[in-house]
Amino acid sequence: MASDDMPGIPALPVSGRDGEAILQLIGGEVAPDDWQGGDGAPVYRLGPGPAVLNLTYTGNETMATIQNVISVIEGEEEPERQGSTEWVEENRAMLASRTIAYLNVDSAVAGPGFYASATPQLDELLKDASKQIGRLGGGGSDYSAFVQHIGVPSVDMSMGPGYAVYHSLYDDFTWIGKVWRSLVPEACGRTSINPPAKRHNSFFAVASIWGLLALKLSDEEILPFNYTCYARELENGAMDINRRVLGMPVNLSPLYKSIKEFKRAVLKVDSELKALETWRSWARWRNNPLKIKDINDRLMMTERAFTEREGLSGRPWYKHLIYGPSLYNDYGAEVYPGVDDAIQRAKRTNISESWKSVQHEIHRISRVINQAALVLSGRLT
Repeated sequence: MASDDMPGIPALPVSGRDGEAILQLIGGEVAPDDWQGGDGAPVYRLGPGPAVLNLTYTGNETMATIQNVISVIEGEEEPERQGSTEWVEENRAMLASRTIAYLNVDSAVAGPGFYASATPQLDELLKDASKQIGRLGGGGSDYSAFVQHIGVPSVDMSMGPGYAVYHSLYDDFTWIGKVWRSLVPEACGRTSINPPAKRHNSFFAVASIWGLLALKLSDEEILPFNYTCYARELENGAMDINRRVLGMPVNLSPLYKSIKEFKRAVLKVDSELKALETWRSWARWRNNPLKIKDINDRLMMTERAFTEREGLSGRPWYKHLIYGPSLYNDYGAEVYPGVDDAIQRAKRTNISESWKSVQHEIHRISRVINQAALVLSGRLT
């Protein structure tokens, strides 16, 4: 085979046992922490050597004419999450005006422990179920189109932090039928990943939490959103940017000012919600359904205000300027992804124009935060 026909990085699927043996033979610098494997895995290193690995492929090369080609399906996992993405794009107007929240479950059960990620105003809803609430910004599941394209508050949840055979050749009906169903507790003398009874309870737990969230979001007279957590996340993101651009020609004053306005809006809506806790105030509101609709609309539409029609620079499909996937890792979540992209480019080139791009992105996120503050406070109707 000619060298031009060989891929730059050859890939060959191997079993976990073979992979472990190969990894143990790789020397060199230790890989970053987020590249390391789970418990029991060898330390991952970047190479080279000292071992030499020979990859062998045996196959028949056959040339044939295909005359009925309709389309080409690229060999990638969940390309652009086309099902949910196309549905959201087709129903964008209806979803943007009427959707309260999206509750996502991808892999329901992978192990013990409840894990969830969410847009911050939903944190309080999840707090009773789990203390392990991450930020929902990566593009790895169907929530992506909802939160990152049209700005719908979203939750993603599962039991267990990872599914060992996820999207591998082993993730098939054989695994489900012969492995999961046959697992018994270790006390019976056999290895146990997640015994049937525990697995059943795990599925029940996910279904129960999903159902409870759905009931609260649909039945509560006032939406159970809390934007205090959101304000805190905006501040944390600003502090991270400040650390990364220290000493560079970048002014963060517009960002800090917009966050201050958002915090004022949060205090205003919180005071309105607390007023509802008194019987006299609540009775007056019950006789004024338009007032209830007004505050619910503000709570619901604030997330939409973080979106911008032009989207992220170079990635216009992603409309949400506060949360989005990393440019270099579709599964990784970033706060202020447009600013992150610009900073990484500026640090590579280190020219004045690139730092002006960082400043431009800061003005963009400041603008949408101000816009969200207007919506939440009721000053934008």
